[in-house]
Amino acid sequence: MCAACQTFVEKTLREREGVKEAAVNLMMHQAVVEYDPAVVSAVGLVAAVEEAGYGARLPVQGQSVFEQEDERGEALRVEYEGLRLKALPSLLVGLVMMGAMGFVGHKVRWWAWTQMVLALVVAGWAGRDFYVKAFGALRRGHADMNVLVAMGTGAAFLLSFCAVVWPHWFHGQGMMPEVYFEAVVFIVALVLLGKMLEARAKRQTSVALQQLAALQPKKVVVRRGGVEMEVAAGELRRGDLVLVRPGDRVGADGVVMEGASSVDESMLTGESLPVDKIVGARVFGGTLNGQGAMVVRVDVERGESLLEGIVKVLREAQGDKAPVQALADKVSAVFVPVVLVVAVLAFLGWVWLGGMDVARALVIAVAVLVISCPCAMGLAVPTAILAATGRAARMGVLIRSGEALERLGEVGVVVLDKTGTISEGKPQVLEVRGDILGLAASLEALSEHPLARAIVDEGKRAEVVLEAVEGFEAKPGVGVAGVVGGRRVEVVAGLEMGQVRVLVDGEERGSILLADAVKETSREAVVKMKAMGLRVLLLSGDREEAARRVAGEVGIEEVIAGVLPAGKAEVVGRLRQEGCKVAMVGDGFNDAPALEKADVGIAMATGADLAIEAGDVALLRGDLRGVVEAVELSRKTMRVMRQNLGWAFLYNVIGIPVAAMGLLNPVVAAGAMALSSVSVVTNSLRLR
Repeated sequence: MCAACQTFVEKTLREREGVKEAAVNLMMHQAVVEYDPAVVSAVGLVAAVEEAGYGARLPVQGQSVFEQEDERGEALRVEYEGLRLKALPSLLVGLVMMGAMGFVGHKVRWWAWTQMVLALVVAGWAGRDFYVKAFGALRRGHADMNVLVAMGTGAAFLLSFCAVVWPHWFHGQGMMPEVYFEAVVFIVALVLLGKMLEARAKRQTSVALQQLAALQPKKVVVRRGGVEMEVAAGELRRGDLVLVRPGDRVGADGVVMEGASSVDESMLTGESLPVDKIVGARVFGGTLNGQGAMVVRVDVERGESLLEGIVKVLREAQGDKAPVQALADKVSAVFVPVVLVVAVLAFLGWVWLGGMDVARALVIAVAVLVISCPCAMGLAVPTAILAATGRAARMGVLIRSGEALERLGEVGVVVLDKTGTISEGKPQVLEVRGDILGLAASLEALSEHPLARAIVDEGKRAEVVLEAVEGFEAKPGVGVAGVVGGRRVEVVAGLEMGQVRVLVDGEERGSILLADAVKETSREAVVKMKAMGLRVLLLSGDREEAARRVAGEVGIEEVIAGVLPAGKAEVVGRLRQEGCKVAMVGDGFNDAPALEKADVGIAMATGADLAIEAGDVALLRGDLRGVVEAVELSRKTMRVMRQNLGWAFLYNVIGIPVAAMGLLNPVVAAGAMALSSVSVVTNSLRLR
């Protein structure tokens, strides 16, 4: 399928009653259609595509995303192998024909007939699809790449056929009966070679999705009724107990019930260091177990795992169009008909005004048709999107659409939430004043307050011995109290922000200072954002003092604190009204209004809380450096897209007039056409 085909299929679908929107992806060979099922059915949409002369089918019901990716990977492999089977023998025939001309020449009758037979075999076997699809397209009043190739090679073959069968007629007209059978063979061979290399590149740009799908193990060992058995991973259900042996991939998302290990989650989150897992820890399907053994209780149904969610979002993003694609789509819609007109005008101009013989003028028209294939324009943007979103996924950055990928590079202001974005989102002990940690931890072990859990965690790290507590009482808004080791102990709020005081028998013995700790990577990320020319602003619902403390630690000067979720959206809206392109980075829940309001919403999504519905981008490892990586990747991707489109347009702007002036041999035109598509794809592969 070429760019003109893509536009035609989209138009065909949009013209169906009940269809709201349709997008066809040239690289993914898929169509995403928004329609009203009360007016038109999915089967009817497939029929519409088939009536337009293209193959189509619906996804298999009940098929998992992993099975769909396996099927697509196999289809890409078959496409590549089929094209190679046709392209390489055709190219070999063309080389033999060209090499033999130096010894035999064009004028030997038996060699002319032999060339005609070879050209007929190559065109009828290797190039058959061009002619069948071209006939179908013309019958429906549509012109595409197949029409250009079929008309170009068909005209060259017919001219050569007439020269072989009726050479005397040419002599009578004062023309030499030249034959161009080798041009027919080379054009078919080079177009197929370009499509073969293009198919190979498609497989390479799709490798990220296939690698993710391959993470899901085919078989897992499950314990049911006390019996261990091997089952297909797709048969797992919520509540199943899965045995994960050393070196195995985890079969499904769940909670560790027995054992302990370290797990490599790098392919999902981009985090290179293994993560320790003990009883109660959460693990994810597709991650790689280390040296320990675990029993995991599955807590998701089929289709709900983190890995499946990532693959689904990535497929949608790779099937999406970036706004910059609109220009290429508009040009492609009228490109082929315009080229046909140019070819006819070139032919008539050389015959009527230039006094050229019909044969030579026809060769010029053939060169115009062949050089004009719009494939490069159609491939310019989707190849870059596939490569970029695949690379982003490997870094733990999930980009939901081509539009989001494009907008990221335009961002000038980054607005950061504090809690869970810059900071860890949970309090930690910063300082203990006095020998009171053991008493405080013993008392707070009976409390559910977040500050209490932080004090208990600090006690465990300090290896203090927890003592029994009698008469425990919690005083909301004040603190907790109880008898520890025969003494009455109270932990109450202090005068400083984040401080608690510890009283023993009514006398203050010390205090503990707590705060929401800043992530180790946040300052590095902010420094890099500023170095990229981004304006960074902290927007928090917390108190002014707490927000400014965190801002000072990471190097942010602009702080807006004490703002509710609705107020955050207002701040983002105000920045946009000032002409700023804004990216909002938050947790995806409390910050949802602001994420939706921003030009690009970036959700800090860790573990099962993917939180991607509220944002355009999800940072799977909860690390602000992902924002830097995403913006850098977007800027690089946009440069590649512009280079691709610039090359595609320049190639045709230069190539068509050169061919129309008679300065381009059809064989050279075929090679240049194939090279244009390959160069665009190769340039996009740099993003990987």
